[in-house]
Amino acid sequence: MAAQGDELPGGRPWSPPIVELAGDGAAYLLCWEQHEQDGSWYAWVSWIQSTGDPVRHRHHVVSVRAGAVRPLENQGAYARVPRRVLGRDGQIRPWTPAAPSTPGIHDPGNEPRAR
Repeated sequence: MAAQGDELPGGRPWSPPIVELAGDGAAYLLCWEQHEQDGSWYAWVSWIQSTGDPVRHRHHVVSVRAGAVRPLENQGAYARVPRRVLGRDGQIRPWTPAAPSTPGIHDPGNEPRAR
């Protein structure tokens, strides 16, 4: 079976990589989002919270500053995480890399990297 866009060889679907939230557990990294207004990066993450008796499961999906997440997997696991831009007009667009420049605080290369 040939690998398709969302599948790895062997037919397994791609799974979002796991990140550590700043002192608050682990989550799946769904996408990176750059805010056009100031160039800052955010991470959309998702996790399940289980509480109570009987146990209730709550699914959370939130946006957090990119600096609040830390990779827990090897660098290659993050290569396919989608990137997008939140425009000044409130519209979401695909992200396109800027021309090479001197790295700065707002460059897309500043997302968390595997250590």
